[in-house]
Amino acid sequence: MNWYKVGKASSLKDGDIAKVKVSNREIIIMNINGNYYATSHLCTHEDYDLSEGFIDDGTLICPNHFATFNPKTGEVISPPEGAGDISPLTSFKTKVENGEIMVEA
Repeated sequence: MNWYKVGKASSLKDGDIAKVKVSNREIIIMNINGNYYATSHLCTHEDYDLSEGFIDDGTLICPNHFATFNPKTGEVISPPEGAGDISPLTSFKTKVENGEIMVEA
């Protein structure tokens, strides 16, 4: 696994979500109360782009059917109504070095 720079920490405000490319894959990074998290970018329900979603009370919410995920672990908090079980998101380790957000992939 390698660490990749994905952006300046100062460019991602609290509650922001940004899609970035890391090692030929797209992922999202999130700033939640000054903590940075990274997960796969597609909802596991119907592949909607989670970079268009939003953060509410510390959870990542899909913009389409409102599945909710734990941004730190990728765990499903609640699937869309009537969808049954859905898979968790892939999560990636993050850190900030010299003002840069780094993601391990």
